[in-house]
Amino acid sequence: MDKAEKGSKLAKNFMYMLELVVDDLLITRPNDCAPEEYPTCTEITFRSVFLNIVDREYGTCVDPCSQKCGKCALFTLNSPITNQDVMHIHVYKKRSENCKFLLGLTELPMKPIFDRVKKEFDWRNINWEENVLTHVSGLPSLRRPCKQTSNCVCYEKHRQRLEQWCPTSELSKRMLPLFNLCQMQTGNIVLLMRLVCNGPAMVSSFPVQVPKCKDPCCSCYPSPSTWPAPCSSPIDPCNPCKSVITKKR
Repeated sequence: MDKAEKGSKLAKNFMYMLELVVDDLLITRPNDCAPEEYPTCTEITFRSVFLNIVDREYGTCVDPCSQKCGKCALFTLNSPITNQDVMHIHVYKKRSENCKFLLGLTELPMKPIFDRVKKEFDWRNINWEENVLTHVSGLPSLRRPCKQTSNCVCYEKHRQRLEQWCPTSELSKRMLPLFNLCQMQTGNIVLLMRLVCNGPAMVSSFPVQVPKCKDPCCSCYPSPSTWPAPCSSPIDPCNPCKSVITKKR
């Protein structure tokens, strides 16, 4: 943890999203004890995140033309990332949690990826922490006297985004060797991984269903896009379902 994080007044529990796709999997030294009819599963564990990605093999041949399946997880960090934080990847022939056979395992260090995404977030959202504290300190309150603010604040660029900051991400493709518990390489796995840093909050808008009116001409006002209608428009603003009969010249 650097000096800036130690002196921070805000929690650094950013919201991250991890997206993973098993792009390719090659087992060169199979586990002879693993039943062939069991599906091949890739279990990915990182702190509190657990993903189980199952391939398209369920006792039949793998179709290379079928669509691949990926998974994503949204999470926060309860403590800063360190060099000891690694992503654990285990490949099994798996029937259930109590019946699975290891095909190979590997680890992926995660600190460099988090550092790059966090650094880009700070670069795209300059002084985001200071802007948040400034916004909170300037909120009107019944317990404090009113303070006159300068009109120049309206022209500051950092006032453009107070709801949500610009998220940053990194997309990478990695080929990792797989090993068994006897330290022998059993194959390779190719992962497509995308790490997204959303910042301290995620804000988005969603549409709300507009109540239907029985008589759009009397009880409701038509939308500005259809009213007032231009003279050459074939749409009746009072009844959009019917067209206006144009007179022949």
